[in-house]
Amino acid sequence: MVAFVSLIIASALDSALWWQFGAVVVILALTQLFVNRIHKSATKSNETAEIQELISYSEDQPSKIQKLSGLIAVFWPALVLIIAIISSVISFNRGEQISYCLTVFSAVLLLTQAQAVSKTAPLAISFALRAAASYGILILNRSKFEASAKARLVLFLKTGILTESTEVVNSIHLAVNSTLKDEHKLLALAASVESTSEHFYAVAILKAANKAELKVSKAKQIRVILGYGVEGIVSGQEVLVGSTSLLIHRNIRMEVQDLIYADEQTSKGYSIVCVVVNGMLEGILRFRDTVSPSAANAVYNVARERVRVGLITGDSAGTARSVAEQVNISEYYSELDPQRKAAFIQAEQTKGSKVAVIGDLYSDALALNQADMSIAFGSIDNVSSANCDVLVLGGQTEPASKVISLSLNLLKKTRLGLIFALSYGVLSLGLFVAIESPLQVVSLPVLATLLGSCSMVFVTLNAYSLRKLK
Repeated sequence: MVAFVSLIIASALDSALWWQFGAVVVILALTQLFVNRIHKSATKSNETAEIQELISYSEDQPSKIQKLSGLIAVFWPALVLIIAIISSVISFNRGEQISYCLTVFSAVLLLTQAQAVSKTAPLAISFALRAAASYGILILNRSKFEASAKARLVLFLKTGILTESTEVVNSIHLAVNSTLKDEHKLLALAASVESTSEHFYAVAILKAANKAELKVSKAKQIRVILGYGVEGIVSGQEVLVGSTSLLIHRNIRMEVQDLIYADEQTSKGYSIVCVVVNGMLEGILRFRDTVSPSAANAVYNVARERVRVGLITGDSAGTARSVAEQVNISEYYSELDPQRKAAFIQAEQTKGSKVAVIGDLYSDALALNQADMSIAFGSIDNVSSANCDVLVLGGQTEPASKVISLSLNLLKKTRLGLIFALSYGVLSLGLFVAIESPLQVVSLPVLATLLGSCSMVFVTLNAYSLRKLK
């Protein structure tokens, strides 16, 4: 605005400058039109009102990158204004006309557009948020998302993340000392206790029971033991369905033959669930966890950023090793209940590592809460209640794994934009002072505006390159 006023006054004193004023207006208008057009093109037509509202909310959240950009944008115009005043005063002291001095003043202001500095971070953030949303990635906590660029360890949870939810009970094994002598009775008892659960294994158990047309009784006093299993009363019997870790935790005996069977199956990559009735192991249900087709790519997406990748699970070491080998993860940590998962993450943080966790919104809540940055799967309905930093829609693992690379790319692009805008401004100001003052060349506001617009165009295109996840 100050540049416009000075140029109008200069044009009033020297009519030959009116064409420059008109050209400056046209160039600035075209530049702004270009920026608006690019920004509009990033807005996807399939963005719902909820997603648009969430993006706007995330754009308004404070972050270190935007604060730095804003701080620079505050002092930069003041610095340019001082240089413009000094340049016009030098011209006046040389005996130049007022119109010439005002032309010099406006040219300096137009040469380094402060908008290129102030818009660097907001533009990059806006494009990054919209690119993420187009892939079903919703940024709920932007400061945590941006901080994930410093993550040194990314931990994947297993079930439902690297492996697809199983839909069938692969095999039923009666324990050596089982009193049931009937696999169907074992399955019916397990289904009765799991009837209200939405866990992957519970759904598979119920599906198997229904397929066999078994009578599923209504269990009483059902209690979920987070990370271990579930227990309840079925026809007066205490039924416990859970992992081998739960048996150890409850001090429930497991015969050698059953231990051998369990070890053999987990070493082959199967997951097992134990069924205990009145404190005695009655049988073992076997499941085949199928590794998600995109799991290996998801792990690669993180590893290529030179970040440590690990797998943590409550399953046995054999199962964890089998999955880890299939997705090329060298670090895996097994037989961890929710509390021990959180403790493991805390131990890594104590060593100085920033830890990101990719897990289930509910079953992995403790691990997600402990992490420096949490990525969970859910639906748009979970946004208001989701206790995570990034929510991934659709349950696909590969988009979730790209959050780290997107954060790193955002940091790189923002830094590049700021460095270019500032370097360009300093260089152009230096050249202006070096050429205009000694050589007494008449300043052209049109040329200054054109050069200044170049920095804005670069900053915009630099931010626009974030529109696609790589």
